[in-house]
Amino acid sequence: MKTKYSSIGIMVNKGNERKYVLKKYLDCNMKSIKMFCFTPSDVDWERKSIIGYHRVNRRWIVSRFPFPQVVYNRCYTLNPSFIERLEKVIGINKCFNHINQFNKYETYQKLNEWLVHHLPETVPFDKENAARLLKIHKVLYLKPFYGHSGIGVYRVELKNSGEIQFGHNHFLPEYLVGDILQFQVRIQELLGSTPYIIQKGINTPKINDKNFDIRVLVQKNMKGLWSVTNVVSRIAHRGYFNTSICEKVCLSEEVLNFFYPPGMVNAIFQSIYDLSLRSAEIMELHAGYHLGELSVDFALDNVGHIWIIEVNGKPQKDLYDKIREQKNVYKRPLQYAHFLSRHESIR
Repeated sequence: MKTKYSSIGIMVNKGNERKYVLKKYLDCNMKSIKMFCFTPSDVDWERKSIIGYHRVNRRWIVSRFPFPQVVYNRCYTLNPSFIERLEKVIGINKCFNHINQFNKYETYQKLNEWLVHHLPETVPFDKENAARLLKIHKVLYLKPFYGHSGIGVYRVELKNSGEIQFGHNHFLPEYLVGDILQFQVRIQELLGSTPYIIQKGINTPKINDKNFDIRVLVQKNMKGLWSVTNVVSRIAHRGYFNTSICEKVCLSEEVLNFFYPPGMVNAIFQSIYDLSLRSAEIMELHAGYHLGELSVDFALDNVGHIWIIEVNGKPQKDLYDKIREQKNVYKRPLQYAHFLSRHESIR
């Protein structure tokens, strides 16, 4: 029997995140939803209940709740087996974002089958691949299979002199070597046994000599369909290639209008929308996990071609806090959760 309200649980990694995260969603003021925030360790399997954080009459309270109708997973490193156990109680496909931490190489393989013309060449790291691709492309990015916020990413550049420069975050190199053999030895020492991908570097235009990207937030809406919530650009500090360390976040329209006439900007946006929605559909279809949101990072090269750089399973929400009229970032997951609560599932 359907109740008047939808009960939604928002699951986060740590207890000290509960109040901050829950407040963002409560501010959306969706009267049809009752929600609380919890961590995996708050689940009491024996008593079939959850110790959750919620707000009552402007007071923050910890209470014991029955299992909610729907769980919105905001845990970054959670094992999917936990979700499977949870859904045995609340119902199949009643928890969305089964997995938030995507494997970058598996993501590339899934997308490459359909979107090959928009993906820079990407292969698993080994010393031979690194040497071969560096000679071909001159600039490479080395990224951990599982990574976020640009942590552990190296930019490698082969100069005309034969010198090879590489380092973290900055275009200014941390390491210099004289030839390919020295590079192979040094980079293997730095990466150790951590699995990495090698990605072809894209020669991108800069705005006021600063690197930028285009991030598209794709979320399911109140009808359960993928939709684009917004398109923003992160503008890096001068001298940084890592846009996660950014000086400014703005609507991408501001950046693209700097480079292109209105007609071309509209065409770029249409392509970005199409590629983002297609990426979301492919990831959900081929990953076999129930997703409700993701973000897609794009770069434009010097002739305006669009490249998919990364797909992120846990979009960074505070990125949008300084941009006006961005409540949909928080409202859409609740609308989708409400949609799921209104539909029957197998228990």
